[in-house]
Amino acid sequence: MSVTTGPTYIWGAMLPESVATDALRGLRAGALRAALLDRFRQRGWAGPTLEVVARADPRSVAAFRFNAASTRAADLAPWPAGPVTALGDAVHATPPTAGMGAGAAIRDAAALLEQLSEVAGGVTTLPEAVGRFEAGMRRRGSEVLTRAMEGVRLILATDTAGGTDSAGDGAPRIP
Repeated sequence: MSVTTGPTYIWGAMLPESVATDALRGLRAGALRAALLDRFRQRGWAGPTLEVVARADPRSVAAFRFNAASTRAADLAPWPAGPVTALGDAVHATPPTAGMGAGAAIRDAAALLEQLSEVAGGVTTLPEAVGRFEAGMRRRGSEVLTRAMEGVRLILATDTAGGTDSAGDGAPRIP
């Protein structure tokens, strides 16, 4: 486990599904770091960006596949409201862009607590409260997923020769 004691770079690479990227998932540590460096060099990345990757502690480099829920509100929580519900990534799995998933789960929990308080106060029934919570969660989840997927599209747009700076500073340029 790496311990951070000073300024630290945290980086990640988001790559589109392909045979080449499937092969990366089988690599670990230094082998994965080397493969990513090769890919970045082939894509025209250079300079400081490559240095960050090259200096990464190999034990801290790992590959993960992620999925995201549909951005359509109608697709989220498509079950009848009842005494049991779900929230956060269990309903609206959010890609790891901009830290939105955890925030959405916290907002879900607060909204559920608000609805359950009304049940405890005798204002409404549990199925009605859960139904209102789920309707709001679908709307909020759809909004968060839409914003998160915009970030994914921008990140994937840099995975082309046109997505890198021809000046060689390694900074991504969105076409």
